[in-house]
Amino acid sequence: MTGESKDSLTKTFKYSFPTCTNEEIFFKLEVPVEIPYDGSARELVQRVINMFHIPVYLEDELNEKLAYFISEETKDFHNKRDEKLLNQFKNSEINVDAVVKNWEKLFKENVLEFAEQKGTSDEEVFAAAYHKLVHSPALDTILQVENSYAKTVMNMLKNRDEDIKKLTEKQTEEMEDKMRLLNAGTTEEEINELAAKHFEEQSLAAGRWDSQLDALKHTQRATHRAWLMTTLEQYQGETELSTPSNSPLATFPVDQPPLGAPKPRLEESFTIHLGSQLKQTHNIRLVAADMLDLCAVNHDNGAAARLQPALALYSGELTGVVVLAEAREARAARSPLVALAAASADHHFLDAARQLRRASEQLSLRPLRPGDVLLTRHGNLDAHVVFHLVVDDSLKSGDITSRHPAILGLRNILKAACCNDVTSISIPLLLRHEITEEMTAAWCVRRAELVLKCVKGFVLEAAGGGGAELRTLHAVLPPSSPSLFAALQALVPSVFRVSGPLRARTRPSPSAP
Repeated sequence: MTGESKDSLTKTFKYSFPTCTNEEIFFKLEVPVEIPYDGSARELVQRVINMFHIPVYLEDELNEKLAYFISEETKDFHNKRDEKLLNQFKNSEINVDAVVKNWEKLFKENVLEFAEQKGTSDEEVFAAAYHKLVHSPALDTILQVENSYAKTVMNMLKNRDEDIKKLTEKQTEEMEDKMRLLNAGTTEEEINELAAKHFEEQSLAAGRWDSQLDALKHTQRATHRAWLMTTLEQYQGETELSTPSNSPLATFPVDQPPLGAPKPRLEESFTIHLGSQLKQTHNIRLVAADMLDLCAVNHDNGAAARLQPALALYSGELTGVVVLAEAREARAARSPLVALAAASADHHFLDAARQLRRASEQLSLRPLRPGDVLLTRHGNLDAHVVFHLVVDDSLKSGDITSRHPAILGLRNILKAACCNDVTSISIPLLLRHEITEEMTAAWCVRRAELVLKCVKGFVLEAAGGGGAELRTLHAVLPPSSPSLFAALQALVPSVFRVSGPLRARTRPSPSAP
């Protein structure tokens, strides 16, 4: 007996067993089972045994036969159903579009029911608002406001340094007076107590100034964000934005003209081609400069100094910088770059110290090792992304190879840059931020050649993985002599295929005398 429905059918499981008194007499058992069966076969056997008073010694046999019956009938059901569907598909009896739409509907309903309900975050809304405003006539006002905010923070930092300097000078005089009286009535305990008092005064002063700076930056960030969102709301629905009239610039002095021309530095640019068949064109800029100078925004040059970083902040053309840091500096979030980023409020991301501490907490299960990379994002520097490459003293040796952890870390950085819209990046060419005595000209040329050859391969590898194209590579050399710069300048064409002008030679005409 068989009953059928659209998605299942009912099959009858038959089982017979002899009586205890006469083996020639059989009891016949028929149980309807829905195929496919979603329940437990063993549970069904227990229900059958209890309902029909079947001897317990038959339980194992009944379990085995029922499980086999369900398995075979389910397999047969699926085979017949699939064969029928295939025949309908071959005969164009199935509306494939309707099937796809139904699956799409079911998938969306499933996602809406079980997926996490998450809308657009405040950060995403602010990013979209900022990007729209900086590409409008409001740009100049925004840049001037941000520059004024930065100068306010810098003035407070200057006052902090002067206050702590005066306190240090005062404490130094007190300690010197006590030391002069060491053998004339002053005891060592009194000197130790004075030193402890001085330490406490320094800690209180530093804490007081840090609290004031944090409060100032927090106020600036909140005020600036609120003003930007209000400005956007005023122009909502307009195709073009005009210069905002509710600018907070009234509370700031007008920018003064630049104090002077920037310091001259050695630099040279090259256009290179990578690849054999499908050639890639990149720019290499060799520059002798402090890496931090490439990250810093010169606020003395007014709002124009913040123009390019602001325009590209929420775009697919980000600027990155690689800085070297020892493990203890990176984990403790203490480095010259962290101090540089703290010189102004970041209205877009967490401050650099907090970002580094969060990244270190995620790696708390193991210590930082050479080659590890920590990443921070910045809205108040010339660089949008900073890759903190962990290094150790082994880089002081001139015998490193392409398998050195720092080189492998550089490979991971370039790969991450291409995958995350970083199209311009600055790397320390010598994997050092300063020139020391042991770094002779020959040492520097060997190190630069190794780095450039590895970078050449890494750029080709990263480009093959998709993502953004790394258009500009800044090879940064610590400030050095013109002779060393010239030697490294001549090295670039020997490592890369540099494009140059085509010089044609004219041949004399056959009729010429």
